[in-house]
Amino acid sequence: MTGTGSAMDDFLEILRSERRDVIERLRKTRFSTLKTGYSHQQVIPYASYSPWLDDSKFMALFETVRDHTLVDIYRSYELYSLAKQVQLLQGDLIEIGVWRGGTAALIASALPGRTIHLFDTFAGVPKADKNFDTLYSGGEHADTDEICVKHLFDTLSLPCRINPGVFPEDTLQHLPERVSLAHIDVDTYISAKDSFAAIWPRILPTGMVIFDDYGFFGCEGVTQLVNEISSSADNALFVHNINGHALLIKKHA
Repeated sequence: MTGTGSAMDDFLEILRSERRDVIERLRKTRFSTLKTGYSHQQVIPYASYSPWLDDSKFMALFETVRDHTLVDIYRSYELYSLAKQVQLLQGDLIEIGVWRGGTAALIASALPGRTIHLFDTFAGVPKADKNFDTLYSGGEHADTDEICVKHLFDTLSLPCRINPGVFPEDTLQHLPERVSLAHIDVDTYISAKDSFAAIWPRILPTGMVIFDDYGFFGCEGVTQLVNEISSSADNALFVHNINGHALLIKKHA
């Protein structure tokens, strides 16, 4: 227990001090509104428990994949831990929107005996539509290729099945019939909608779809889509994690 009192005193001092005022000002900072009804401000919770720091395997993996993902450590750890939780479901793992393979490698590392299927154009973001999307116009995140992803998986001695092309139009035939976890990170409304429509019927009960882009400025198209889905789907449990993720967990029939 050595140092516990001091740490608590330091924490309470932070809450009482001007630093708390700084945090509150950051919390109240609003972004410009890109789409009516989709307001943003900086989300900074008070919570401090950080289990990833005590998970040496995850931390080593994250250091390996850090340059292969734009996803922060909070969402990365959630993907890793959620993948572990579907180990009893006899379905495959899916990622739509792979970029350089970082989050896919974390998911695969959590269940190394499970097949992960990767879908990406490797030519940038497709299906941007100004009627839904705000900052994305198409072609972003093209700075990748299959070789980059394959090299990362080989480094970690993990198998994967890479399916290049627009999903689902070009690669639906490679989508497995039984899916336990799918990570959709495609940035735009139509692409996310098409991906979800193809995948959801194949998600096993208590399996899940994770939308990476739900809580992020510039991805209001994905936010709109998930809100539409969550308001009408009677077979899904919807969770908004304030790290930015949205989870849809399939209920038992």
